[in-house]
Amino acid sequence: MAEIPKWIQSEHFENLLRETVPNFKEIKTFRVRNALGPGENYVAIALKVEIEVLLTDDTLETQYYFLKVAHDTELYNTLMYKWNVFNKETEVYRVFIPEFEEMYREAGEEVRFGPQAYSLPVEQEYLLLEDISLRGFKNANRQNSLDMEHCKFALKKLAKWHAASAVRVEHKGPYNEIYLKGSLNPDGEPLIRSMSTAGIQNVLKVSQDFVDKDIYYESLKQMSVDFSDFLLRNVEYPNPNEFNVLNHGDFWCNNMMFQYDEANNIEDVYLVDYQMARYSSPGDDLIYFLFTSVQLQLKVAHFDELVKYYHDHLIENLKLLKYSKEMPSLADVHRMIMESRAYGTFAAFNIMPTALADPVDSATLDNLVNDSEHNAKVYQQERVKKHLELVLPWMYYKGFLDCK
Repeated sequence: MAEIPKWIQSEHFENLLRETVPNFKEIKTFRVRNALGPGENYVAIALKVEIEVLLTDDTLETQYYFLKVAHDTELYNTLMYKWNVFNKETEVYRVFIPEFEEMYREAGEEVRFGPQAYSLPVEQEYLLLEDISLRGFKNANRQNSLDMEHCKFALKKLAKWHAASAVRVEHKGPYNEIYLKGSLNPDGEPLIRSMSTAGIQNVLKVSQDFVDKDIYYESLKQMSVDFSDFLLRNVEYPNPNEFNVLNHGDFWCNNMMFQYDEANNIEDVYLVDYQMARYSSPGDDLIYFLFTSVQLQLKVAHFDELVKYYHDHLIENLKLLKYSKEMPSLADVHRMIMESRAYGTFAAFNIMPTALADPVDSATLDNLVNDSEHNAKVYQQERVKKHLELVLPWMYYKGFLDCK
């Protein structure tokens, strides 16, 4: 488990408690613990903060928060820092989410995209949020992936997010430069080359035992030569002549929290972990989600149905928010997904195996990037092999393995 940074002390929370807790008097107890197990969040340390406060009438009340802080590692300090992950996510929570929610409110619909964010008087990189688990929100099981109902809730909320983000450009102009470059950009070229090469080599090894390997194996071998260049060439700045949105950037099942009623029916879903947000084609979020988070029996068989479901809700929300430009057709969305195939292939070969893998103590960001033994074991897990064996022929026939 991650070590809790020493700067996290009770005195930093006093002003927040005075502002948000009626009749606050003083802090009685202050506890911080790890919120997630290994392999559940790689970019930041996720913590739960529990504060017991004394009120002016001498009664006790407990406040709960979710706190994200930066890893103190060489990898984070030399690379992740360049990606502005905390600056991005802080702005998303404090600026974009309130703006998007207000846009829907003005259109007559109440929509929530994520938890409330709070501020602390510290210089360290952090993000402090309400603990929405207290309201019945929780992650779905990432190893089992999402069934059709969960997929549709996720895609419906994603369509609302994308629509609002596109309309915002009409109202307030372009997004800041930091949102035009995602995590897969030349700033991190050594890491991207290392990860993409390792990913495709692991896929080559494990696919030697697959029944249909003769269909695609030679294409996969050829792709292994060119893929890093293809990836870096195709994830640069967005095409200004296309329909673009503020992509979540890391849209997989661990970055969405579902709210359930007492009968375990889904009531809502919030998106979390916006640190990879990027202004680009909606094809990026769609293909990333469809590869990493959809159940095995749905991933290929219902791919087109899920894309259609997203498109229906995208158009519905663009109309609701009075988007004035030409709206993308369903054919446009399919074309955008194909144009995002470099991003999608990286998701299939590097992110999907990690998303499906069993939790182990070695599942850390440094090992994900640097430990070939840890990564090789991930690809050998039966669950991972089943998904790869399913998607590889589909990717071949769709042209995903063509780096030209």
